[in-house]
Amino acid sequence: MRTALFELQKALFQRLSNDAALSSKVGNRIYDAVPENTPFPYLSIGEPTMRVFDTKSSFGENIVLSIHCWSAYQGKKEAFEILNLILESLSGPPLQIGGGFKLQDFRREQMNVIIDIDGKTKHGILELRFYINN
Repeated sequence: MRTALFELQKALFQRLSNDAALSSKVGNRIYDAVPENTPFPYLSIGEPTMRVFDTKSSFGENIVLSIHCWSAYQGKKEAFEILNLILESLSGPPLQIGGGFKLQDFRREQMNVIIDIDGKTKHGILELRFYINN
């Protein structure tokens, strides 16, 4: 029994990094750990939560993972555009999860845009659910 958490993160990073439309908006600024003084806009792959998704014949994981976008645009428009680009990128062919894992299902859980504590930065949060078998 193993976890697909890192393999899922790698697959998401690869998909988002190789999307031309998303890259035209955020460049190559897609992070696990965001460097200090990173210019806006950018993305960060957030915190996963895993629950057991076992069957009689396989081990599996039900993983909820957040993708965050950060924008300094005056309104929320840029954050909404970035969230749409992420959804479009992930709506293509199914993610290929490495390490012998198989993606069974993928869906959106929730999405919102908030104004960060500084009162200026727009913070988009997209929660995704992945069912992955070992």
